[in-house]
Amino acid sequence: MIKCTIDSFLEPNIISGWVYDNGKQVEIEVKKNDHIIGIGKNDLPRTDLESAGLGCCAFSIETMEPFSYYDVISGSINVFYKNASQRKAISIRDDVMKSIKFKVMSHILKEFQNMDANELEMYIYNEKKSINENIYYAQLAAISSLNNNKVSTPRHIDINKNISPLHVKVGTVSPDLQCEVGTGGHLFLTRGSNNVLSIYDHAYNEKEVEETAEKWVNLFKARLDFCNSLGARFIEVIIPDKLSVLREQYDGMGSAPSPLLQMLECKISKNKLSDNYVSGLQSIEKIGFIKAFRKIDTHFHPIGGHSVFKDICRKISSCYNIPAQFNIDYITTGDIGKRFFGQDLYEVCSRAPHPAFHSGRKILEQIQPQSGSFTGGRVVFKNDKAPFGEKVVGFGNSFMNDYESQASLGYWFSTFFREFHLITHSEVNKDYVKNINPDIVIGQTVERFLGFIPNF
Repeated sequence: MIKCTIDSFLEPNIISGWVYDNGKQVEIEVKKNDHIIGIGKNDLPRTDLESAGLGCCAFSIETMEPFSYYDVISGSINVFYKNASQRKAISIRDDVMKSIKFKVMSHILKEFQNMDANELEMYIYNEKKSINENIYYAQLAAISSLNNNKVSTPRHIDINKNISPLHVKVGTVSPDLQCEVGTGGHLFLTRGSNNVLSIYDHAYNEKEVEETAEKWVNLFKARLDFCNSLGARFIEVIIPDKLSVLREQYDGMGSAPSPLLQMLECKISKNKLSDNYVSGLQSIEKIGFIKAFRKIDTHFHPIGGHSVFKDICRKISSCYNIPAQFNIDYITTGDIGKRFFGQDLYEVCSRAPHPAFHSGRKILEQIQPQSGSFTGGRVVFKNDKAPFGEKVVGFGNSFMNDYESQASLGYWFSTFFREFHLITHSEVNKDYVKNINPDIVIGQTVERFLGFIPNF
């Protein structure tokens, strides 16, 4: 039985797929408007095909003439295989065709972005009569979002004159299907690669929950033993998810941490690890969950980041004091808002005045993550004016890495400690810690990532 499909088009001249003809090689032919622009064979290895028992039957053809994604969706590009008995068209996978249509839509929107405003207005008026109303307004929303993104960011002065509140239906889902509108103006990340709702998939007493919690405890102990062997103090920090603590604002259910976080914190207590653990849940409960989390973002208000940092400092020394009055209002965007309407939403937050010694903070080294990655970055700070003399290395994620914002742990560590190494990674790098020889090592994660156990 012959099986075949095309699973990739790449402008301007690459077409890839596979043909299985009982282990035989066949000729692949690419036509554009009925003339041949490429020839190849199904003789390339591919791991997924070999694992399925199909052997080396993939192809990747570089065409002699360029093609566009428009050519593909218009039917101008056709691919065939030929063997001794037949010549047959190779079908394009449905998801591949949808992906190409999405790329074409992106190209079209880019053209509208550069169109003169008067010309655009004419097309908008003329085409309204011939397009389905829902499609028409969807197109307008997309074009509008591109043009409105050119509008300058609101000023921090005269805040109420620079932003305006709007009401949106609770339950509205973002176009990428990853976020939803809750009550009180709160937006929630629910699905996508983070798949936050999945943290409630398992019950507290399920075997998988207990086993995962036990793995975290073992990792915690290993990190603690490693740091003790170097004469360093280790502190683990777990930040709760916004969805956990504000669940009532999402779907009316009672707010509660996920079964895994509940189980893990119970095991931390039973294993007498509490002296080296900071529960972000307990830290922000002291100030109120609503005050801790921002409305159009998955992260903290400055007061939320400060609250967790205070509890970390109390683990280091009971005499460490972190005073702050959050009385300076400012306008900021969020990491969820743009997903709904294609343009930034804004909210008013409050920060504290920078302490006088903040002026002494200097960046000694900065390495950006690789393109397309959120992890792997490193920033090293020195602050000779800082009140706390310890050298700290922190391994964390987005709740730590924005050192310019008081909502992030990175701001507070780099301001209050003499030396701070900020590593954006879930793994504690043993070689780096040995080389730096710090006084304190911080391991920070967030509730939705507890299902993924770092190697160390």
